Amino acid sequence: MKKRGHYCKVCGEYKANEKFSGKGHSTHICKSCASLPPEKKSEQMTISRLSNLPWWLSKEQLQWLKNRLKDKRSEVRELAKEQYNMRFPPKDSFPFDD
Repeated sequence: MKKRGHYCKVCGEYKANEKFSGKGHSTHICKSCASLPPEKKSEQMTISRLSNLPWWLSKEQLQWLKNRLKDKRSEVRELAKEQYNMRFPPKDSFPFDD
C-alpha cells in the first residue's frame, strides 16, 4: 500500500502535506522537527536512520554504523551497539559451541 503524505527524515514518520513548510518539502523535515534545536534534530535523525537500517548493509552503511558505535551521545551509541550486535553477534554468545 502506498504511503500518504511526506516522510520526515528527523522523526521518521509519514505526515500530511500541511505539516511541511515550503522549505521543509525539499529537505523532508516537518514543521515540528524544524523548530527543534540543531543538536536534538541531529540526534533524532541519527536514531531514525539507525532504526531503519536494512538487514544487509553496504560497505558505506557498515562504516557509518561502526562510527556511530563511538558517538558521543549515549542514546545513539547504545542503539548502534544493539543494531551491530543483532547483525554480528559476539562469537562467545552461541550456546551450542563446544
